[in-house]
Amino acid sequence: MVIRAIFFDFYNVWLPNPFNKYLELARQRDPIAASELESIVGKYFEGEVDATYVADFIRIKLSQPDVKAEQFILSESAISPEVTTFMRELHGHFVKLGVLANLGSQEYKLLTDFNNHNQLFEVITGPLPQGLKLPLLSQEVFAAALQQIGEPPRSCVAITGDLTYQRFAESLGMNTLAFEGLPKLRQTLEQELASEVP
Repeated sequence: MVIRAIFFDFYNVWLPNPFNKYLELARQRDPIAASELESIVGKYFEGEVDATYVADFIRIKLSQPDVKAEQFILSESAISPEVTTFMRELHGHFVKLGVLANLGSQEYKLLTDFNNHNQLFEVITGPLPQGLKLPLLSQEVFAAALQQIGEPPRSCVAITGDLTYQRFAESLGMNTLAFEGLPKLRQTLEQELASEVP
């Protein structure tokens, strides 16, 4: 495998997904509420509702009185300095880096601001930044991301903790790596990149 570009999912790689806990709780307690919450989280990533709306729904529908919007508000300080160092190391291998993920308005702003300070990514994209009313796992969204980064699928690696995302990327001809923690990812990528050196 020749790696020219790496796309990272956002949640479950950079930060844990704050909605997953409540989605799982809803699935266990009330399938109808779970379906409604999945729809609301989808609308959040489409930029139609904000974190306060999601928190209010969880608090009322799932009887979680302690849930507050603040726990869904992201901060650049939550991004580990170790991740930033790792991204810089990858640039040393002349690899393009991107984020291809479900990004709500705040996730996109967080990553854009982070990138303005650190200059790590060539591309930060997903359905909302592309202005597409499509799910993340659609050919149009991935094709636009590949065009933005300027590499064919076979030269790209998608890194995610989501098996569905992984399988979809593979169906488009991309290489994938399951995210199982930063130390393992660093070791695997260093081995792959070192094997490319003539």
